Amino acid sequence: MDAIEALSEEDPPMSTSGDTGFNVRSQPDSMLSNVPYDIFLLIAFSCWNDGTDKYHSNFPITASHVCRTWRQYALETGAFWAIIEFRQARIHPAMMKYRVWLERARDSPLDIFIGPHPFKNTSVKHAKAIMRLIMPHVSRWRSFRVDRVPKKIARLIFDRLRDVSAPMLEILKAVGERARRPYQEPPTATCKLKPFVHGEASNLTELTVVDFPHDYFVTRFTGLQVLRLTTFDLGGAEPLEKVKSIHRILVSLPNLCVFQIDGDRSRHGGHLVFPELDRSLPRISHPSLTELWIYLRDADRDAILSSLDLPRVRYVISQLQLETTFRLHLLPYLSEDHPFSNLASLRLAGRYSGRATGNVIDDHWNNASNHWNEVNMPYLEGALSGLPLLKALTFEQVDFGGGKWLTCLGTTCPCLQWLTFSQCGGCTLEQIRVIVETRQETHGFNPLVRLVIEQRSSSNFIEIDEGSDEWFKRSLRYEVTTSVGDFKRKTYLSTVEGIKPMISRYSRLMGVSRPLP
Repeated sequence: MDAIEALSEEDPPMSTSGDTGFNVRSQPDSMLSNVPYDIFLLIAFSCWNDGTDKYHSNFPITASHVCRTWRQYALETGAFWAIIEFRQARIHPAMMKYRVWLERARDSPLDIFIGPHPFKNTSVKHAKAIMRLIMPHVSRWRSFRVDRVPKKIARLIFDRLRDVSAPMLEILKAVGERARRPYQEPPTATCKLKPFVHGEASNLTELTVVDFPHDYFVTRFTGLQVLRLTTFDLGGAEPLEKVKSIHRILVSLPNLCVFQIDGDRSRHGGHLVFPELDRSLPRISHPSLTELWIYLRDADRDAILSSLDLPRVRYVISQLQLETTFRLHLLPYLSEDHPFSNLASLRLAGRYSGRATGNVIDDHWNNASNHWNEVNMPYLEGALSGLPLLKALTFEQVDFGGGKWLTCLGTTCPCLQWLTFSQCGGCTLEQIRVIVETRQETHGFNPLVRLVIEQRSSSNFIEIDEGSDEWFKRSLRYEVTTSVGDFKRKTYLSTVEGIKPMISRYSRLMGVSRPLP
């Protein structure tokens, strides 16, 4: 749809099909003309929600060309024209079109998106033209997203915001130019963005900053409820520095509900096979956080988790797998302090390999794994007793020591519904059956709904007997699979709670956007 069509108010009705979600061509004109306004809105926004970014930029024009009645409805609905997205390489037609859209939007809150395509040649001229168009309407901005534009352009855009106020702004997103891969070495992030230095954005509640320094944003917008950071500049190289950096963020944002942090995951350090946790790390509590998305090196993640008391957090989630791994050396901390008493789902990981003994390498691994297990597993019962609302529990590569560490599952976590064993050993299916029967007979305990066992048949994992196997098939949703992997696993969080991995239509770099809990 070109700019001339956007400018004309007398275009004839246009029949369309396919993208609008139903076949307009097959409907009688009288039927379409008689659709009430509220039904028109339901149809329109249903089609809008199911569309792609390119579809969104054309949809208002398409809807306004169905018939004269629909055109009148569309022109009277300011929200139709309030999404301004600069995704085109050819900037002149977009400027003409959106000048008309801004007029049609009237007083509706505006959602502004600026992508990389207008700046293939780092065109400062294009950036200035865009800002001249949208800045007179800054008081009506509801969201402002700048995605992967060149650093020079990003600085120009945000410099224009230093001395203005955006009283309706709720969502701000700044994504850097470099599309980073998980184990890429840290870049030098020197482009500091400082919007609203001398103005206000008092209603800002949701902020995403990717590969830009974040310190200014965190200290400037202290009313944030959702914060998403992708950054390599998170303190120094040691876990203690990372912990202090996270603490500064949380202390600055007392109203924060959702916190996503995606940082340096280089393979240099932080991947000790059998680590020990530093018990001297400082601790803080946060009163309002309900979701923590954390995707860092193992050592940094463990140090941060052990330094937090988050009584309202329901989910601790990573990017590639839905549940962040709590390694066994966190059990003493979970047992003594009960820092996640509201947690709905937990994933505990050990280092059990299922390897047979008989060679030096396997014997050394098994001895180290057994020692790590014996040091930490005695705290399992205490850790689980502090999770009264837990609904899903996953054990990954955990050795249950002949079943002695399994018995506490019959007396803890009364709300537990999903139980998963992935590549675990040191117990039998019959012992698991005894635990499930105990829970069924205990007053106040929810019956188990689903049991999943993931293990490769050629190794020394959970021993499965025919009688218990048949009993589980009759009693609950039960599955034994040799397919072990996070990408195909149906977790409680994804299946029941509806939480999806950190992938959005705007960027692969950071997070999903969901309503606040």
